[in-house]
Amino acid sequence: MAGSRHFRRDQPAEEVRTEITDEAAASRRAQRDLQAAGSHRAAESMRQAADEALDELADLNAGRWKPKHA
Repeated sequence: MAGSRHFRRDQPAEEVRTEITDEAAASRRAQRDLQAAGSHRAAESMRQAADEALDELADLNAGRWKPKHA
């Protein structure tokens, strides 16, 4: 999931952190729902999206995160 955070250079770190955390949580919820419905390929896609968001969060916490398109 591409967040708008990648297009804004002057967004506060706390706002970026909240956006990433919300995105990871939404992806995990979707993953569980899709698994329960038997859509395992789509669930795997949501797992990957959640993992990417958590990697972004780790980069933000380590001071390495920067917007991709700003």
